[in-house]
Amino acid sequence: MPEPQAPPPPRNGMGLAALILGITACVFSFIPFLSEFLAAPAAVGAVAAAFISWDRIEHGKATNRADTIAGGILGALALSVIVLVYLATHGSNSG
Repeated sequence: MPEPQAPPPPRNGMGLAALILGITACVFSFIPFLSEFLAAPAAVGAVAAAFISWDRIEHGKATNRADTIAGGILGALALSVIVLVYLATHGSNSG
């Protein structure tokens, strides 16, 4: 009788990438020049990686739900801060 095969290891890379990108985006989102060129792509990448990782979690291929949620939330939070910083620094000066 053949031995049962072990299930493949979880594919947790995207959730970890979402978390790292989300943290990076949050750290640099408050700095005006860096928020546009470093934090914005990192935030978009964090949200995208979180969506991909969430799909893997739902299909049972990944197990890092907390990293995925935290990365997605941090990415979305960083995006909102980036927009506020951009509007504060590049807003029209009426007067």
